[in-house]
Amino acid sequence: MPLTLPEMETISPDPKVAIPDGLEGTWWVAHTRSRNEKILARELQQFNIFNYLPLKQKVTQSRRTGRKSYSTVPVFAGYVFLNATETQRYRALSTNRVANMLFVAAQDQFVAQLRNVHRVIGTDTAFERHNGIRVGEWVRVTGGPLEGVEGQVVKQLGKLRLAVNVDILGQSVLAEVSAPLLEAIDQPGHMDNTKRHAATSAAASPRNRNQLS
Repeated sequence: MPLTLPEMETISPDPKVAIPDGLEGTWWVAHTRSRNEKILARELQQFNIFNYLPLKQKVTQSRRTGRKSYSTVPVFAGYVFLNATETQRYRALSTNRVANMLFVAAQDQFVAQLRNVHRVIGTDTAFERHNGIRVGEWVRVTGGPLEGVEGQVVKQLGKLRLAVNVDILGQSVLAEVSAPLLEAIDQPGHMDNTKRHAATSAAASPRNRNQLS
């Protein structure tokens, strides 16, 4: 897995290559001990346990000298995503770098969400990590480098953004988007008829339509 910026640049931009189908294990989320994400990813790789650790470049500037420094940090601090058999899961726990292991109930949906995240961080689109998932309209991007990515519309500092969610973490990444490139879709997962009708009615209200203008 990528642990430095040069290694990040070698990762395939194709989400299905970076996060392939046909893995033999089950997806888990390793909640790591403080600042153990990269070393855990390195050790899992040595154990031949497939893992995905999305990274981003962090720029800090010294107040005293004004000099900028660059580092590579996890997009989701404290988490590493791994696909493991039961034996491999116990091997990961034996590293003593995992505080808790979260089972992923909706495996296919989780893979789709990770691929959406990979699409965002693999482009020049400005993004940031967002704690919590705000209620908003579900949309699909119809053009540009993020074409096909699905998420929720949120507004931050007056700008329209797309929240690409990872539900099991209760977190997402926010990417800047243009309203003309968005089309409304049904919320992923199963909703009963009452909830579906309520969601449709809310999306059709004049107030919500104005939010995208």
